Amino acid sequence: MKTGFFYLRSTNLVSFRETGAYATSAPAAWARMFAWMSRHGLRGVVNRGYGMAHDDPRTTASQDCRYDACIELSLNLNGTALADLAPQRLPGGAYARHRYIGPHTELGTVARTLREQWSSRHGLSIAPERPLVEIYLDDPSMCEPKRLRTDICLPIAFVDNRSVA
Repeated sequence: MKTGFFYLRSTNLVSFRETGAYATSAPAAWARMFAWMSRHGLRGVVNRGYGMAHDDPRTTASQDCRYDACIELSLNLNGTALADLAPQRLPGGAYARHRYIGPHTELGTVARTLREQWSSRHGLSIAPERPLVEIYLDDPSMCEPKRLRTDICLPIAFVDNRSVA
């Protein structure tokens, strides 16, 4: 798995939130977002989407996991269009980023491998105050599933292990 590090800048977003197991809440949140985008003529106009998984499913009951389907806040949208959406701020910081190419149905498996195997193998701590972020680079209505590009971004916490004498 080829993964690198990068700094994700803080960004203003608008979102739909769904709660529950990520396998069902993420598709439900995106279904709402895509329907909203279609109503407002934004399919094919929005450059990227952001998915934010706020909770670690290993320590949070599945029914309590929070997932947000987000797009960047556009200045071209009027107040009526934005009334259905919740404002959101993508938290900036250090992330480990893995570019995944393939169907979105496999994102959970890839994210789990990053969180449970890759990060511990590299001695990294996950920043619990920031969500795991998925950056969707292709609209699934305009790209075949095996070619969809998604950056899975694991929030990294830097820990200084130096002892003080």
